[in-house]
Amino acid sequence: MATDTISSGNYVVLTCTVDGIRTIDITTTRQWSMGENDELLCYNGRINNLRKYEEEILQGNKFSLKIFNVTESDLNEVYQCRYGFDAASKLVVADEPKLSLSLRLVTNLIIFGGYIILTCAVNGIHTVDREVTRQWSMGNDDQLLSYNGRINNRRKYEETVLPGNEFSLKVFNVTENDVNITYRCRYGFDTATYFININESVSLQKSVKSYHSLNMLNISSNSIAGQKEERNFKVNHVNDAISSEHDKETKNKNHIDNIMERENLCTSSEGEGISKTKNSQTE
Repeated sequence: MATDTISSGNYVVLTCTVDGIRTIDITTTRQWSMGENDELLCYNGRINNLRKYEEEILQGNKFSLKIFNVTESDLNEVYQCRYGFDAASKLVVADEPKLSLSLRLVTNLIIFGGYIILTCAVNGIHTVDREVTRQWSMGNDDQLLSYNGRINNRRKYEETVLPGNEFSLKVFNVTENDVNITYRCRYGFDTATYFININESVSLQKSVKSYHSLNMLNISSNSIAGQKEERNFKVNHVNDAISSEHDKETKNKNHIDNIMERENLCTSSEGEGISKTKNSQTE
């Protein structure tokens, strides 16, 4: 029997062909075993695990073993069939997963001075194998940024192996040199690319300008409010000054009236004195 491949979770059927006979003689010993220790799985139709294995005598000179719900422990093992004193073996190995990479930009908006996150997904596996080569590079000259987590500039880049089948690259302090350029992720012998277009950052720059305009608008509004408050203060100050002058004029008028009243009293008293003197002299 030759080498065969199978995926986990499926079933596999191994068939043993006995050359030189037309039909299987059920009185002749039949046997199935596996592994270096030659673990016995079936002997003349008697199965050691009925949920795992099933033997069948086929038409002609063949008999088979069916293995259910294949797991990793069932794979990469040598299986052996025996008929009488003859034996044959077969190596059952795991299927090589069919991998494909996809690279996407996670960051919704690109801000100069901010950061970019690119995520590489390894389709066809459940988790990233750290023993398999991972690489990040950029540009036409394929400049190496990260190799198996070893970064050429830790202030600029950071790689993270994510839960599941993904790993990512974070680019800090984004400048014009980091956009309008192709990024590459590699896993083993597979590669995926992503071109970051400058148009993706233009919209953000506009929003940044709008933000500054809004700040300028707030500043202008505050300035207008301040000018209005200053005008109100000046008006109030003028009103206070007018009121103060009015109070002074009132006080001055009252003071003059008091003086005039006292002078009138004095004049009146003096007239009465003169009149009395003349009367005395007449008498």
